[in-house]
Amino acid sequence: MSTAIISETISAHPDLIRKVEKGILNEARHEEQNFKDTLKDLSKTAKMENKAHRAAIRAERALEKAEQHEQKTLKNIYKAEQAHDIAITNVHEARHELEMSTKNDGKFQRSVKMKRERVEDVIKANDENTKERNIKLTALRGPVGTSESGRVVPAVEGAAASTAQN
Repeated sequence: MSTAIISETISAHPDLIRKVEKGILNEARHEEQNFKDTLKDLSKTAKMENKAHRAAIRAERALEKAEQHEQKTLKNIYKAEQAHDIAITNVHEARHELEMSTKNDGKFQRSVKMKRERVEDVIKANDENTKERNIKLTALRGPVGTSESGRVVPAVEGAAASTAQN
């Protein structure tokens, strides 16, 4: 019934009909504009979502590259640490070798010094004994049995022949 009353009142006033039509048309324009704005907003949001998706893919690739680089760097660090450990071991071995060589050198220097002193003592003892023998032989043979250098020339018969051959 109320629609019948509204239609009777609307049909009675043509100004009112124009106002209602104008209101309906305005409402339709606003709705259409709202629909267009909503579609435009949806389109912009879809584009932004697409860009965000591509950015996420690029970020994922960048992360993978960064992780690979980290793994390579870590591998290089391990290699460097291993090389450093080997170098430290070589240094320790070289130090130990130096200490052992220094000890051996000191031993041999002391040994050579002692042997030189011994050789000098033996040479002195030999010279003294040679002098004593020469004195004894001179006393036994006389001055004819010694050479010009003061050493004893052996008086053995085969000795003269062997010195002549040399």
